[in-house]
Amino acid sequence: MAKPWYREKPKPYEEMRREVEDAYPELRFIDDGNRIILQGWYLLHEGSQVWDRYLIEVTLPTDSPRGFSIVREVGGRIPCIADRHVYDNGVACVALEDAFWFEYPNGLSLLEFLNGPLRSYFASQSLIEMGETEPWPAGEWAHGAEGIFQFYSNALSIKDPLVILDFLKLLERDEVKGHWPCPCKSGEKLRKCHGDSLYKLRSRIPKDVAARSRVRFQKR
Repeated sequence: MAKPWYREKPKPYEEMRREVEDAYPELRFIDDGNRIILQGWYLLHEGSQVWDRYLIEVTLPTDSPRGFSIVREVGGRIPCIADRHVYDNGVACVALEDAFWFEYPNGLSLLEFLNGPLRSYFASQSLIEMGETEPWPAGEWAHGAEGIFQFYSNALSIKDPLVILDFLKLLERDEVKGHWPCPCKSGEKLRKCHGDSLYKLRSRIPKDVAARSRVRFQKR
């Protein structure tokens, strides 16, 4: 089994650690021997003023410094329910992973992740607690399988869940041929139908991400 990137490349890890701790002095990196997590208070600023804070735990990705981090709010403030974009196991649904990779095909550094998607996520949580009438003020995708459906329905202009499932199966394949029939059942070859959209998705969304989404979507 390959070592985590931060074991293989200690110098880039130290540079990243200093960069993050300089920007977020109330967060600290903890190495328990098996993983590295970022723990502490995540502060929401409006200029120089702190307007909210959350106690968090961020597990660093092992494959790349620009991978997708696992986040938990560990202060017991946010309930583990779909309306608050938190899974039953306490993992925060900061972003739909498919949409994340489609928007950021090269990933984000940890600091970029903290400054961007994570800030939007917790700002939305605070707005909800303040009584915003919209269920998710930041306009994110729906939680879980429904969000997967929304994302791929929008990307492919398809409303049939079974057809979307067929496209997800193609996304996780090692190879896709343009002369195959298009899963949309138009009767056209893939290259003359949804080929461009599919190849764009395949170029941005990792196969393992598509595979996880397919499993989750099948349980929908």
